[in-house]
Amino acid sequence: MRKGFTTMREIRKRGVVGALAVGALALSACGSSDEPSTSDPTGDTGSGGAVTLDFWYSVSGVPADTLTALVDEFNDAHDDITVNAVFQGSYVDSMAKLTNAVQSGDLPDVIQGGDTFSTYLHDTGLTIAPGEVAAVDGTVFDGEDLVPVLANYYTFDGVLSSVPIMVSQPVVLYNAALLEEAGVDPAQVPSSITDLFDVAAEVHAATGTAGLTVFLDPWWSEQFSASEGLTYCTPDNGVGSDPADAFVLTSDTQIGIWEHLQSLVGSGAMLNTGTDGSASLTAFASEQAAIMIQSSRIFGDAERAAEFEFGTWPLPVGSPDGGAVPGGNSVWLIDEGRSADQLAAAATFVQYLASPEIQARIFVETGYLPTSQEALDSLQGEVTDVQQVALDQLARTTDSVPSAGCHTGAMNEAREAVKSAVEAVVGGADVRATWEDAEARGNAAIADYLDRLG
Repeated sequence: MRKGFTTMREIRKRGVVGALAVGALALSACGSSDEPSTSDPTGDTGSGGAVTLDFWYSVSGVPADTLTALVDEFNDAHDDITVNAVFQGSYVDSMAKLTNAVQSGDLPDVIQGGDTFSTYLHDTGLTIAPGEVAAVDGTVFDGEDLVPVLANYYTFDGVLSSVPIMVSQPVVLYNAALLEEAGVDPAQVPSSITDLFDVAAEVHAATGTAGLTVFLDPWWSEQFSASEGLTYCTPDNGVGSDPADAFVLTSDTQIGIWEHLQSLVGSGAMLNTGTDGSASLTAFASEQAAIMIQSSRIFGDAERAAEFEFGTWPLPVGSPDGGAVPGGNSVWLIDEGRSADQLAAAATFVQYLASPEIQARIFVETGYLPTSQEALDSLQGEVTDVQQVALDQLARTTDSVPSAGCHTGAMNEAREAVKSAVEAVVGGADVRATWEDAEARGNAAIADYLDRLG
């Protein structure tokens, strides 16, 4: 184990891995558990010769098709490295399996971790920063080509901890024909979340069709707060020198947003499709709702599902300090028990996924945003209008505290409380009391995590 990093014995003693087992009950924004494994999870790991790597991934649908194709192409191009891409279910499922693997010692070489698991994965000591590992050809990933706001999200104590490869931001898809039928100009981008909700109500009033659909997920609580320039946890969203010690879910602005959304559901202006993102997409694609708030990673699936041409707005931002929080995932190098050959092979694979050419392809095929600045620049003006909106949003997202999102190892446990709150509010519960309860549960989760961390 390298100097300055926590040993696994110390981790188990402090209970950090045990904390994950509790947090594994929480939801993650862009995960799924219905994609079958595409390759054999077994394989021998060589030393000084051919190396076989286990790569645990969690994306599904079109992104999974792209990712597994990239793995196959990497394998074809490398005689001395074989990557087994093993689907592990949602990000939550994958982290739960990682917890079990810690006990058995059967850890993957590379793991695709959901964004909100970043602080936990950093804290465990299981991983090594990509800048500390040279690839087979001697090159080291320095992160200098990463889009700044994304590099910041995955940086701890000034060190890039993992490599983002499939990053999303929220976007708004709209049915131009339904908007125009309601007298709404699609070229007029809503100026805030509240303004977007008002447009949805206007569409419903004029056409009788639901103006909005959005799957019920805790991610939206984070995004709506960031869009208004609000920090989601204190101090400073956990990105400063001090760890996050409390959530902020009950400001007047936050409560007002959820009261507004609740009224849309009550009036029929918002179609409630539950927690399933695919159900929300189906409703939008079948023209049951004029507007859908979704992750940019939906582009590929939306093009398959919708028979009409849809347009896109960026997430409305109502504050100069506001912005869309990065979502999606990054890949982490596991160094616990790894040989130098394994680490070099894993670094080679990760650098391949992060290369500008591959990042451009991932975006074009899936909607996951390019993490490479070179890829982002090369794509400008060379993509569809829908894709360009997402690129422009990423390019102008400021590296602010609100847009960084909340960084805490308790994030996923807290998301379970937020999930319950979102569903209760949509069901008609008292908004302020519901969010006060969620805030208290989230704060208890942070306190417990910090206590375990020691």
